[in-house]
Amino acid sequence: QEAVRRLCASLVVFGFDSPCREANGHAKRLIAKGSVATILFGRNVESPDQVKSLCSSMKLEALAHGRKLLVMTDQEGGKVARLTSQESFTDIPSARRIASCEDRKGAVTRIAKVMAAELKAVNVDMDLAPVLDVDSNPKNPVIGDRSYSSSSKDVGELGGAFITSIQEEGVAACAKHFPGHGDTSQDSHVDIPVIKHSRARLLETEIPPFERAIENDVAAIMVGHLLVPELQSPSEVDLGIPASMSKFVVDFLKKDLGFRGAVFIDDMEMGAITKNFSLGEAIVRSLKAGVDMFLVCHSESSQNEAIEAIFRAVKSGEVDPGRFADAVGRVHKLLSYASSPTISLSVVGSPAHREIIKSFLQGK
Repeated sequence: QEAVRRLCASLVVFGFDSPCREANGHAKRLIAKGSVATILFGRNVESPDQVKSLCSSMKLEALAHGRKLLVMTDQEGGKVARLTSQESFTDIPSARRIASCEDRKGAVTRIAKVMAAELKAVNVDMDLAPVLDVDSNPKNPVIGDRSYSSSSKDVGELGGAFITSIQEEGVAACAKHFPGHGDTSQDSHVDIPVIKHSRARLLETEIPPFERAIENDVAAIMVGHLLVPELQSPSEVDLGIPASMSKFVVDFLKKDLGFRGAVFIDDMEMGAITKNFSLGEAIVRSLKAGVDMFLVCHSESSQNEAIEAIFRAVKSGEVDPGRFADAVGRVHKLLSYASSPTISLSVVGSPAHREIIKSFLQGK
């Protein structure tokens, strides 16, 4: 049973407080339980040397238990960047700013390599980017310049270039927020946005960038806490079940679109979830629907609750053994990106990296 519980813990990505140099008690306890992935936020970052030391310490802690540890962060650029010049990293422009460069595909490709080099230098293995939402609603409170464009074709082209470039350097990418958070006027950090478009419109505009990501072998795709009536069952819509808990939506992603990587969902402590569901209920619904990894970014008690909810559902048979094995297998595959750094800290925030960014922004 403890072996099964450890596998349950491997599906939960944990966050923690404080910018420590070594794994703190919170991190050590989750790693001991079986967690194989953690997420860093700005609250965990003071300097390149500190981040590298922290990540190395956590990875060694995992190795002591015979496991790898995947470290991830949200390093999109612009307003969503956990590693910035304030902490001596290279500032990365927003996706929209990069897309405005004269050689936009070249800019995306080269800047993704800068990002990969700095992430690997501090022992971060995965970037929760790119944003593949099509920015088609100017009233959207959460996407805006995080999106490359209001053109579905451009988002797909540039997002695909980013994925190929960063993964060629050994950093996993995660495309988000499937099936598209671009045309909403609500923020899923607060409540569940509703995407009211027809299936034909979704297939024409929102879905193609994710198809391109799958063609480019993206390591992971994050499903958003969105209500998408045209892709869901009437009963799910009536109950307010979001896409992140919908078997119809995840089956569409895995079976119809042929995605074979890891399916993530956005933070389980966001308002779209906590206002409407208990954490345990939400986790189990999502796992049954086909989700593989769950971000629980803040509270250790919530992380423990998530692990126990998965364990109870697996033990009772509520979660099909095949579904559980599939999730564990997809997480194991993703762990191929978990590695030690191969380059020195000298690249982080370097004049060469700053010059690359500057040259593209100036149109050279």
